[in-house]
Amino acid sequence: MTFSIITVTFNSREYLEETIASVLSQDFQQLEYLFIDGGSTDGTLDIISRHAALDPRIRWISEPDDGIADAFNKGIRMARGEIIGILNSDDSYTPGTLTAVASAFAADPRCDVVHGDMLRCQGKRPLFRLVPAPLDERVWYEMPLNHPATFVSKVAYERVGLFDKNLKIAMDYELVLRLYLAGCRFCYLPLVLAHMRYGGASDERFLAARQEVFAVTTRRGYPRWRAAFWFCWRMAMGSIKNLLRHLGLHGLIKLHPKFRGKKEGKQADADCH
Repeated sequence: MTFSIITVTFNSREYLEETIASVLSQDFQQLEYLFIDGGSTDGTLDIISRHAALDPRIRWISEPDDGIADAFNKGIRMARGEIIGILNSDDSYTPGTLTAVASAFAADPRCDVVHGDMLRCQGKRPLFRLVPAPLDERVWYEMPLNHPATFVSKVAYERVGLFDKNLKIAMDYELVLRLYLAGCRFCYLPLVLAHMRYGGASDERFLAARQEVFAVTTRRGYPRWRAAFWFCWRMAMGSIKNLLRHLGLHGLIKLHPKFRGKKEGKQADADCH
């Protein structure tokens, strides 16, 4: 079994060294690391090319793209591995992640997607552990999985298709919805597989993200009145959560069961990489 890990970059040098280290230091070494760069000018390419010269598992391209989804798709088309993970340029894997994911796929050959918990961070400060939502009716109004802690088989991509380039923020949600509707098998690992920093597109453009979710679900046949209700509800809840975060009241966020694991061990308390 081989992993293809994809990192999309554009002027993202600040945390890139940490992201790269978290991938290349994994104890599961059967991997390739793909960088899809949009034409960085801030030194990002210097970091990538330096690591690529030292490690033949790294391949990269740098060229204009048509948004994040287009860059994701370029990486998936380049991928040679059976299992594909997408890691943002300011996020990181926890030690042992790829070994745990490989074991999960090996234990259930029918599995299409392996996913787990994620530690949310503000800079280098850990805030809370985020547990994925159950894959049930809720898939129609919220992203159930933690994208950096999600690994999809290449066969599943071939079955349902790649990311929708018309979406600028909620492309990961739309893909998960398609996987779910296609009857793909999801396998959950109750482990912190990745650390994710605040500041991505879905955090900075929350309203636009909810608008895209509304459009995706109604296009797939979800009743508009239900989609409208959940749009308003998720906007309200997201605004409250963001307010608590900006006020530093992260302890209140962690009272909700979604924001902590059943057993929060040392992984959940570790510093963000």
